[in-house]
Amino acid sequence: MVLSGLFVLGGGAVGCGSAGDPAEPDPRKVNTDVEPLERRFRAIGRLSDPHWLGYNPNDSGREWIPDQDPRIRVVGVARLPAGAVKTIVGKRAYAFEPSVPAHTPEELAEFLPEGAEWVGSVGYDKHITRSLYTGRFHFSVATDHVYFDTINPEIVSASPPPQ
Repeated sequence: MVLSGLFVLGGGAVGCGSAGDPAEPDPRKVNTDVEPLERRFRAIGRLSDPHWLGYNPNDSGREWIPDQDPRIRVVGVARLPAGAVKTIVGKRAYAFEPSVPAHTPEELAEFLPEGAEWVGSVGYDKHITRSLYTGRFHFSVATDHVYFDTINPEIVSASPPPQ
């Protein structure tokens, strides 16, 4: 949602229309608030220790008129309770396969867990997004982490279980 040039995710501003204004929040500042993520990715489960960015990748900061149709990228990593990832990727209906997060912002590199062997599933991505927005979700059983990369993530009602 756009309000006076600010993108609002869960009540907190995460991007701005004027990158040079020191009174505006830095759109490339790493966020650690878990509540906006849990509201959007409810079907994944309880998240902790999140590190994420929410910004318009098409905004150069030079325009004086705010983007009327921003594509807000919400990308980051969070921990799930012990064993939760194993339960998620163990569901055969989703056919998880090895995957690698693409285009990880440099601001997040230090927060990616060492030893993570990422897996992903297009079917699981659709389960989370309900096909209402674009999103990729990668999981590491070894570290109980999820890496998410989404565009304009919406709050969706509870997702149905896999068939």
